[in-house]
Formats: sequence, structure tokens, C-alpha cells
Amino acid sequence: MKGDSSRLFATAIPAAMLLVQADCSIWNLEVQQKQTGWLRGIPVYQVSVINTCLRPNGCMLGNIHLTCGDFNTSFPVIPAILRRLSFNDCLLWDGAPLPMATAAYFDYGHSEPYPMRISSVTCIPQDT
Repeated sequence: MKGDSSRLFATAIPAAMLLVQADCSIWNLEVQQKQTGWLRGIPVYQVSVINTCLRPNGCMLGNIHLTCGDFNTSFPVIPAILRRLSFNDCLLWDGAPLPMATAAYFDYGHSEPYPMRISSVTCIPQDT
């Protein structure tokens, strides 16, 4: 039975899709966060989301969603950079792809840092 379900999975997904899924993943993204200063007595944090993929053909990762709690900042973050969609769901770069070895940055002000982690990502096929 175990072998049958594995075969069904493999036949239900096109081979190209399996290749893309095997070549990049949520693990190709790293989130770093650090306090960088103060603004009107409120800590300012910088968040970096880094595409760490080192494949020769690269890895384009798009539709990057972060956990972000009830994200609210004391100064505006440009929505095209980070947009809160709902509780604990923020979208980076309006879903645009983050190329290999590239980082996206944004700053926010809040009394304490929000625990931000990658919650989902889409692997975008590359021309070979």
C-alpha cells in the first residue's frame, strides 16, 4: 500500500513540477532581524529576507509569505515591500520573485520584535 500511494503522488504531479520542487524550497530563504536604532523612543528593527540558493542555474523564489502576528508598525512600511494580508500572514515584495543571492530589506518600529519566519514560498521555474 505504501508503494501505491507513492506512485500515485509521482504520477499526479508532472515531472517538471517535481524537478522544480526538488531544486528550491522554503529552506533556501533565511530571515534575519536585528534592532538598528530608536525612533521617538521606539525600537527600530531591520528585517532581511535572503535567498541563499547556490544552484548553478539559480533559484527564483516568489510569493514569499512571512509569519508576522498582528504586524503593526509605528512608521509606515511601503506596502509593495511588505503587506499584511491577515493575522500572521505578510507578503513580501507583492509576491514578486527574489532572485538567487539577493536580499529584501525593510524596517519597522515596535516595542518588541515580531517573530518573523517564512511560512510559504513558490519556486519559479528557470530557463536552463
